[in-house]
Formats: sequence, structure tokens, C-alpha cells
Amino acid sequence: MHRHPLMSLTLAFFAVISVWSILTPLFAGPDEPANYIKGAAIVRGVLVGEDVTPTPALSYWSTRVEIPYEYGVAMQVPWCFVPMPDTPACDRPMESLTPAEKPITNMGRYPPVGFFASGIGSLIGPTDLSVRFGRLLNAGLSAFLLALGCTLLLSSGRSAIVVLAATTPGVLFLASVISPSGIEIAASICLWAAMYPILTTNNRSASNSLKPKRLTLAKFGFALSGSLIILVRPTGIFFYLVTIAICLLAYSSIAKWREYISTLFIPLAVHMLSILLSILWYFRVYNDHLGQPIVDQQTLPTLVTIIEQSLNDLSVKIGESIGNYGWLDTPTPTFAVWFCIMLIGFVVLRSWPTITTRNRIATLGLALIVPIFMIFLNRNYQSLLASYGVQGRHLTPLLVGIPLVAGVTWKPQRKWFRLIIFGWSLSVFASGAFALRRYVVGIQPQNFHRLITAPVWQPVLGVVGTLLALAIALGFFSLIFYNVTTKGVEPTPKAG
Repeated sequence: MHRHPLMSLTLAFFAVISVWSILTPLFAGPDEPANYIKGAAIVRGVLVGEDVTPTPALSYWSTRVEIPYEYGVAMQVPWCFVPMPDTPACDRPMESLTPAEKPITNMGRYPPVGFFASGIGSLIGPTDLSVRFGRLLNAGLSAFLLALGCTLLLSSGRSAIVVLAATTPGVLFLASVISPSGIEIAASICLWAAMYPILTTNNRSASNSLKPKRLTLAKFGFALSGSLIILVRPTGIFFYLVTIAICLLAYSSIAKWREYISTLFIPLAVHMLSILLSILWYFRVYNDHLGQPIVDQQTLPTLVTIIEQSLNDLSVKIGESIGNYGWLDTPTPTFAVWFCIMLIGFVVLRSWPTITTRNRIATLGLALIVPIFMIFLNRNYQSLLASYGVQGRHLTPLLVGIPLVAGVTWKPQRKWFRLIIFGWSLSVFASGAFALRRYVVGIQPQNFHRLITAPVWQPVLGVVGTLLALAIALGFFSLIFYNVTTKGVEPTPKAG
């Protein structure tokens, strides 16, 4: 474990994420049918597809794709339970359904990078097995990115506990299904973590300098995570620039830009190329139909109304970011929400006395950017679709930066480490059990016992088997994470 921390941590994260994938019915992830079809099209050379007239249902980004019609049945699967949280899931194997028309995906004009891994899974054929394989490929990539973030912090003498604080149950869920959001958020956590070793390696005041091999790993993590964030979703450039700016303010100085450019020439060149490709895709493909309004602009709310509604919804969206295990119909149990909020608050408070004034300003600035970005997105959604379309996962790439920026210098004592890992594992298990209950018997008053006594739908391993597998995976994760991340990291007296 200690000789190969990146491999060990990747396996640990993958164990938990893969079990979560098993407990979630196929296509129960947000927009998962459309994501699956998009990935199947990409690996077959169809990057965009044919135009579809924009409507409120199909939005601006839907296309018909020239792939075998059997892949289109993915859109038929989840509607027997997705809109109804009190209705259990149902088994509708793809092989048992008949295609009605050429496949349509709502993600047709989205950038292709976030769908490629799951698209490889679709090469098996239009079957349930290909969906599961695509999920596992996404899970493997996300697990690697989370483990890489931990490893980069450990290599610079920091504690990886802040990565755990940022990895909420919602992050694990999105990483377990076919969703570009899972890759985007995992890459964001990795980039926030990579910025500390990247910006402090040549800083004389840094407590630990990186060896050449570790610096190479830091550059690789910086290049990979930054490129993924830029290319996976249209808002990626914004997330990337905010991360760079906040971390420069927190850890270093913009005045040293010449030094950073010379040291990080190759990663930055990769990022500049990614930005260019993203801009070209946005204006030539993604933005194609945005000039054809499908709503009456005269009926839209004012900016003041949008600001007021966005601020009122902020707490709800933070809860969604912590976890909503479906199409906004399966929220996180209250216990887990409060634990995640208190864990992030605890990390910030324990670190606050020891971090610099610049770091404090950066943390507060990042917290302020979140509602501003939400207002901006809601205004765009109103002008395009006349709705408040922001979801918690859209804000998560920014929210995960708060514990990673504020708490990066904190080195907790082992008693705190053990307590945090135990609480985190318990909250993840409770969230998984709550999500499983929604799909097995539906969310109804006082029916939790029916999860075991009268299941309507069951995952591949059965209800008891899945809960046992999740407990074992969390135990395995806790053992690996504790042993790998506490070795060689001594707690600071003030922060302990």
C-alpha cells in the first residue's frame, strides 16, 4: 500500500463506486439514457448527429444519431419509475424492448470527451451488460482522478483528508453512473488538489519540496485534470480559470507567472490547446441553435426576480450537490447532509488560524463565486428554456474547492483522522441504503423495513448482498485510505 499509494487508493475508491453502481438501476442516473446513446454514437464516429427542431422537451442540444436503432431503446427504460419517487424500480432489459425510431440523444451537441469512456462499454452491443461496463469504465476513471488528487497532496507533505471532505456521497453516485458530471467533478477535485504542489514546489517557504519523480506526477495530474475539466462540459473553461485564479491567490502570486510558465510549459500548452478546442466546439456546434428562441422573452422574470429565486434555492442546491441519487427524486438523508456540511465546516475552522490572509480571502472569494455563478446559469436557463435549471451537480466543481483550498495545510491528529473516516463511511452507507430503499420499495412513510421483508425490485446482488458489499467496500476503503494517507504525515501542533 505504501509503495504504490496511487494504485492502492484507486482500488479503494473504485471498490466503493462500483458497489454504488450495482445498487442503482440502469439508467437511473440523471440523463443516463441520453448519455449512453451519445457515447455509443461517439465511438462509432458520430460526433454530433442530425438536427432536431428545438422544443422545450428536446431543448437545443438534441440530435438524431446514425447508430443501430437498438441503442435507442435506452430512452424507454427508466420512465416506469424515474418521475415517481414513491414507485419502485422496474426491470426492463434493453434486449426485451423494440426500437421505435432512430436514436435521439439530448446530449447531441455536448462536447464528446465526457462520453467516450462509457461509449467504449457500448461496443459490447445494445445490452444491459454494455451499460454496466460503461458505468465501470467511468467509475475507474473517476476513482483514478480522486486517488491522484490524494497522492499529489501526500507527495507534498499534506494530508489527503480534504479530498475525503470534498468527496460527498453525491460525488460517488455521479461517478458510478454514465454521466459526464461524475468525470468533471472528480477532475475538479484532482485539479484543486494538484494546485498546491504545483504552486509551492519552487517556493522557498514551502515546507516540503517535491522530488523530480513526484514533480512529474504533479505536472501529469495538473495537465490531465485541467484538460478534462475544460473539455468535458461547456462551462469547463470557467471552472478551470476560477481554480487557477483562486489557487494563485491562496498559495502564490500572479507576479510569478513567468516562473510558472517556464516550469509548466507542457501542461499549460495542453490546457491552451484544450481551451481552443472547447471554444471552437462551443461556437461551431454547441451554440448552433441558441439563436432560435423557443420561449416568449416578454414573459421571462426580471434579473432581480432571478437573483432572489437563486438565493432562495441555494441551500437546496447545496443539498443536491451533497447527494441526489436519481433524477432529482432521491435526496440524501438528513443525517448525511449535516455530516458533510459539518465536516467541511470543521476542516475550514481547524485550518483557519494557521492559513495565510491570502488563503482566507481566496476561500471567502470562492464561496462568493458559487451564488454568483448560480445566478448567471439561471438567467441563461430562463432565456433559453424559461426555467430555473441549475442543479447541485452544476455547482459542485466550485463547492469541492472550499475544503481543498481552506484545509490544504491542515494535518490532523490520527484520532481525528479515524473519526472522520468512520463518520464519512457511515454517511456513505446511510446514503446508499436510502437510495436502495427508493428503488427497492419506493419512498413511502415508514416502509424502510420492507427493504428487507418485501422488496419489489432487487439489484444484481440482492438487497442484503448489496448492503453487505457496500459495508465491505467501505471497510476496505477505510483500511487503505487510513494506512496510506497517514504514513509520513505528521500532525502540526496548532492544527491537531
